[in-house]
Amino acid sequence: MALRTLIVGGTSGIGLALAHHIAAAPEAIVTVCGRTKPANLPSNIEFSPIEATSMRGIKKWTGNFKETRAGNRINLLILSQGTSNFTGRDETNEGIDRKMALHYYSRQLIVRELTPVLKEDAKVLFILNGKEGSPAHINWNDLDLKRSYSMSTAAQQSATMLDIMVQHYAAVQKGDEKRHYAHVYPGGVLTGLTRAWPWYMRAGVKVVGPLIAVKPETCAQLLLENLDKVTSAREKDGYFWSNINSDGSAIKDKTVWSKSQRECLAEHTWRTIDSALS
Repeated sequence: MALRTLIVGGTSGIGLALAHHIAAAPEAIVTVCGRTKPANLPSNIEFSPIEATSMRGIKKWTGNFKETRAGNRINLLILSQGTSNFTGRDETNEGIDRKMALHYYSRQLIVRELTPVLKEDAKVLFILNGKEGSPAHINWNDLDLKRSYSMSTAAQQSATMLDIMVQHYAAVQKGDEKRHYAHVYPGGVLTGLTRAWPWYMRAGVKVVGPLIAVKPETCAQLLLENLDKVTSAREKDGYFWSNINSDGSAIKDKTVWSKSQRECLAEHTWRTIDSALS
């Protein structure tokens, strides 16, 4: 179990459930980040406020985090921030759609800024949809979806871009770096994200949800129980990236993206983020 863990989006749902499971080990030190501090946190879970839709806010937050935790490197970085609202494209004042900012761009900036404080064998988990990303679900001519946005395309595009970036990060490691990057599919999880839904949909979830979804605690337990086994098996085969299913198993037959595809997406990502920061 990781001793020092940072969970962005760890204030509710699967993120908070992961925090509690990890913190059950007395030696663990966990930091959860989000807008609102969860109630009744154990003594070894710290809270750090963050506005994860803002690239400038993230840049400032990561700078403060590195400064205040000098010498304490991270074993496990979990990125689970998200939203499930049903609005159309809604840009921040930095020009990025809010859903894509949470699901994709903010996560990349956090990884870039915090890489210097990750241990050489750290694990980085992107929790979104590691199952359904595919070449059919990415528009290379409109990566930020400014011209072709819909809720479904935003979800598919973000999931596919995360698939590509876990492979990119694994490929560009240098020297003794053996970090493992994974894109996790949590499946149907009963989370607090439904609070952004219309009242009639929330009412339906209360009735049907327990029949088709699992509790965040169950999802967290399955992921953590199988994480080391899955990543170790992948690394023995020479892969420092994984896609992980809701039962904690490795998702097989995922597309392996080419170097040119990985570099194309990385270039777009940093150009978009750096433009927002300027």
